[in-house]
Amino acid sequence: MKKTVVLLMAAAILSMGASQAAEGPVTRWLNQVTSNVSQKEQSAYQKSQAKKQKAAKKKAERLQKQKEREKKLAAKKAEREKKQAEKKKQVETKKQQWKDLFTFD
Repeated sequence: MKKTVVLLMAAAILSMGASQAAEGPVTRWLNQVTSNVSQKEQSAYQKSQAKKQKAAKKKAERLQKQKEREKKLAAKKAEREKKQAEKKKQVETKKQQWKDLFTFD
């Protein structure tokens, strides 16, 4: 019984001392130092996030421009193929006309 009472009293004394130490000048200094470090870490994190967002925005713009260029190139290619097909059709028509002209039935 005496041992448990002594242990309980020791625990009470230690807990009172811990609460006083938590409010002391060392704790305030430590909190100030850690808050400065955490503020620096936070600002560094925000800067890195801003850089990532800026890079992502540039990449998106670059991809958009590339898609637009590809669309323009595809349209030009389609137009060129259309013109070639028309020209080929005209040549075939002329060939057929010449064959019809010189063919005797």
